[in-house]
Amino acid sequence: MELKELEDDKAIKEKLQNVRDSVRKIENILDIAKKVDTSKLSVKDKIDFDLFLAYALNSLFWMYMRTKGQDPNNHDVKDQLQRIKDYMVKAKQAHDRKTIRPTLDKPAAGRFIRNGLNNYEEAQPLNKKIKFS
Repeated sequence: MELKELEDDKAIKEKLQNVRDSVRKIENILDIAKKVDTSKLSVKDKIDFDLFLAYALNSLFWMYMRTKGQDPNNHDVKDQLQRIKDYMVKAKQAHDRKTIRPTLDKPAAGRFIRNGLNNYEEAQPLNKKIKFS
């Protein structure tokens, strides 16, 4: 394929350079991902890492199909990407449930109630009528 007339086109050269740079960045990210020791990660970090890899690889396959002229909307990869997005939402909800929601410190609540009842009994004289205003 002869593309002699495109050799001097600066816009094409710039776009090709951007593609090369993007491919190098993707390769670097995947190299780093291969070196990650998942046994040292927390459960949340493992989930995030697995979702990242699944989404990244499916997105790369989506782009590959586009470069081959195929329509990825008619392929199973679209459903896989949506499934991964759903799992990302579920993982975020599970994490938020554990971190954002307030929890009750039962021993402290018991001490508050016990001390409050003791102080209330001491403050009220026995066998006296209580007037409420």
